[in-house]
Amino acid sequence: MSIMDRDIESAVDTITKCIDENKLEEAAKLFDALDPPRAMDVILRLDSDERMKLFTAADLNNLLEVLARLPDEIIYEIASVKGVDDMAKTIVKLPIDEIADVLFKLPSKMRIEILRVLPSELSSEVVKVMKFPPESVGGIMTTQIPVFEENVTVGEALDTYIHRTKLGLYDKHNYIYVIDRNGKLVGHIDTKVLLTKPRNLKLGNCIEKVRVTVDPFSDREEASKIAVTYDLIEVPVVDMDGRFLGIVSLDDLLDVMVSEYSEDLLKYGGFIETIKSSYIATNPLKLALRRVPTLVYLYLINIITGGITAIFEDVIQRTAILAAFMPMLADNSGNIGSQASALILRGLVTGEIRLSKSDIVKILVKEFATTTIMLILLAPLSFIIGFVIPYTTKWDLEYALGIASVVTIALAVSCYVADIVGSLLPILLARIRIDPATASAPVVTSIGDIITVSVYFTVASLLFRL
Repeated sequence: MSIMDRDIESAVDTITKCIDENKLEEAAKLFDALDPPRAMDVILRLDSDERMKLFTAADLNNLLEVLARLPDEIIYEIASVKGVDDMAKTIVKLPIDEIADVLFKLPSKMRIEILRVLPSELSSEVVKVMKFPPESVGGIMTTQIPVFEENVTVGEALDTYIHRTKLGLYDKHNYIYVIDRNGKLVGHIDTKVLLTKPRNLKLGNCIEKVRVTVDPFSDREEASKIAVTYDLIEVPVVDMDGRFLGIVSLDDLLDVMVSEYSEDLLKYGGFIETIKSSYIATNPLKLALRRVPTLVYLYLINIITGGITAIFEDVIQRTAILAAFMPMLADNSGNIGSQASALILRGLVTGEIRLSKSDIVKILVKEFATTTIMLILLAPLSFIIGFVIPYTTKWDLEYALGIASVVTIALAVSCYVADIVGSLLPILLARIRIDPATASAPVVTSIGDIITVSVYFTVASLLFRL
């Protein structure tokens, strides 16, 4: 356990003890002394009743930095305890996109009440951001940035920029963005570079063209891919007519990447509906309800496997030793399919793999070659295992060679098919606009089981003429 982990565990134990003894002021004092990330960890490890008691005495400013990242239920607990006025006084210090994130996590009635309490200018800016879906680029967009028209001089821009910066009116100011009289984005300039330009020079004559922009209704994951591809610290947001709306900053994009990675990981693990809150803060009932649907779905898929096995009941009765190799073959094909699926999913997420016909052909050729190489290494081992087990039970050379042949042929065919299914399933889902991460490992493994059982007993029937 790291020093940080020990510190958090110690803080949780001490604060919990103070709450249990009704020493809320002492608990709040300990909590307020923590830095924001550790304070967030402590909050996530307390149960709901303990949190509610702590919030009555604790200073919300300690959570300001991480407030927008807290789960919905904890945001609601804070707002319920502190009240609308205190909540508004706290979130007014946040960037506009984070205010929108916090409000999105509250019931609509409470959201409207807080918006009414906020300063009217700020409230209208927040409403502009909130008109976009939370998962969209517009939902994480920052609008409080330096923007000037192209006919403004460098001197005028710098004077205004310095004045507004002193007032704390900018959330981000890495670049100064330049628009035309219609509000359309024409370029930007690094703030540090602007300081070196002659004061009488027009902004329109010293800007760089923006390399790429993004639509506010685009998925926020697209903005993170663009930032990685073009090595950007900010991605400009424009509407369909090219009018400049704001930017998505690197810190927000990093949060998006972590969130999307977490979501994809859960989906690949078989969660139909992902868990947005912290694992520590999620109760067992909610976890169970998220996990059960996939298990039921897999049970239904495995009925097919059971049905196929029942069809070949005669084969199993006459050659019972075949059943001994089913787990090995099923696991092998399932693992190969899952590996292929994971590789393709990674390529789709990073943008390395496109949904073009040429990329699909390359994938099929590469996976066929990869599976062939793996089989060159695995087939001899499979043949030896398939020979030794039946030979040591019956001491019949012809019989053992037959079983070994069935196992090896079934291994080869099922691996090729499972690899193709694992490779193409994420691509197929992406082409029909379904998240490719839903091609989860359990689903691919179950499909691999069906393929393996079908191939295995079909080959056995043909070779042994059963």
